[in-house]
Amino acid sequence: MTEAKYALVTGCDHGLGPALADGLEVLGWSVVRCVLDGQEKAAERDGGLPALRMDISRDDSVRSAAAQASALLPRLDLLVNNAGILGDMEKTLGEDIDTQEILRVFNVNALGTLRVTNALTPLLKKSQAPVVLNISSEAGSIGTCWRQGWWGYCMSKAANNMQGAIAHNALMPFGGRVIQMHPGHMATYMRGHLDETARFLPAEAAGRILRTLFSPDLKVAGEHPLFIDLDGKEMAW
Repeated sequence: MTEAKYALVTGCDHGLGPALADGLEVLGWSVVRCVLDGQEKAAERDGGLPALRMDISRDDSVRSAAAQASALLPRLDLLVNNAGILGDMEKTLGEDIDTQEILRVFNVNALGTLRVTNALTPLLKKSQAPVVLNISSEAGSIGTCWRQGWWGYCMSKAANNMQGAIAHNALMPFGGRVIQMHPGHMATYMRGHLDETARFLPAEAAGRILRTLFSPDLKVAGEHPLFIDLDGKEMAW
């Protein structure tokens, strides 16, 4: 009999989050979906685990959701930190850059991921080989940076990569690891409208992400976490 596997996915209001949760359930995983806007019932699936409300920008919300997850799950084998926001994409040097807006993006994309991983670490440690999958971005790559704006998004994703590296170091002694992944350019509503210029639909991106994540050919990270795209290609830090 196959051992049960348990996952938690943040950002399941729309886009990549629910697509990843759907894909995991098709593969037989028990999945807790976390949503922001209070639509927990709408996010639940028949026969599945209850959805939880989680605002990753707030300590109290993350702690509350983690406590509820601990009551639902015997352990956590996979944590998918998917929730994130874009922020301003246009302003460049010499313009009226809104630093408060940058702080808001940083609070979600970098500190939010840390909040979630930290709060769920006790559950992760109950798994023999826990995996934390952080949905990062090529925008967080310092080595290949080409933009002249996107301050909040790029800086927060670079910080997300660093927190992932530190979390990887902390989880390794318990058999765990962290994977930082660029999910590709997807048709989502992160810009406030459907991005019709995108290369992938969320369901397609989710399928490729899960194929890579569970591929027997996926490189096993050693001292450092993997930073890869949705097809397993290594990214420049």
